[in-house]
Amino acid sequence: MDLLVGASILVAVIILITGVLWLKDVSVSRKVVDYAVLFPNIGTLQVGDPVQINGVPNGAVKKISLRGLKVLVILEVDKSVKLTDSCRIMIQNIGLMGERGVGMQYSDAGTRIRPISGADTVFLNGTFDTGIAEAMGMLGSVLGEVEVLTSNLASILNQTVGDTSFIKLFRTIVARLDSISLEVDVLLRDNKAPVEKSIKNLEKLTEEARRLVERNSPVFDTMALNGKVLTERALGITDDVDSLTGAMQAILGRLQDNETTAGKLLNDGQLYEDVKKTIADLDTLVRNVQDDALKLRIKLGFGKKRN
Repeated sequence: MDLLVGASILVAVIILITGVLWLKDVSVSRKVVDYAVLFPNIGTLQVGDPVQINGVPNGAVKKISLRGLKVLVILEVDKSVKLTDSCRIMIQNIGLMGERGVGMQYSDAGTRIRPISGADTVFLNGTFDTGIAEAMGMLGSVLGEVEVLTSNLASILNQTVGDTSFIKLFRTIVARLDSISLEVDVLLRDNKAPVEKSIKNLEKLTEEARRLVERNSPVFDTMALNGKVLTERALGITDDVDSLTGAMQAILGRLQDNETTAGKLLNDGQLYEDVKKTIADLDTLVRNVQDDALKLRIKLGFGKKRN
């Protein structure tokens, strides 16, 4: 009896362990390796959640911890899977109750990433996909905003449709619009002939203007051509004025330069005084000639005798 009880207990334990391993999809013979992935957020992800590669279960979440501003997740995947830096890793929703899992979009392009091995750990970057849990969390704030919007809408309705003075004013405006519409209708009916005549005159004027433009099209073309030529000449004159301005500036520069002859004549104060004195002497000489005539003393010598 003791042997049967012990054997039954042993068989039950074996069945229990086998069932747990089967439910968790654990293979004793399968070799796994670890990869380190950094996520900005993990939501409701927990240790033991599945890892799917292209939709196929191929591992599980081994460890979760904070690393700075990000979350470090250690993934345990099959050794046969060769991850590269071009693989896309994301935390995604896999159930209607908010269950989470890690999904990988496998790609053999890029650089091969080695599994965790001591200090030479390479960290992959993952993304977070918003799921049902986050949507339910945002539902509260959305309902609050809807409540505020409803309150504002009710306030607007109470100030407009629900206000008797607004209704009265609205009816008055509608009645005035009806009166204006009737007046416009009567005005158009009584002045139908003048209005039609005005429209015909406008059409005739438009037609005459079109014919005038067509008849004088060569003249307009000539005017446009002459305007173009005039513009080109004006540009040429502008260039000549610019050249003349440059030449005048060069001349003024040379006049202001004390090294040039003109500059010395204009900037030499002693020359001015000498010229002024010379003019004064010349004026005195002219006055003397006018008063006493010009007196000249001439000495002529022929040989040794002088007369």
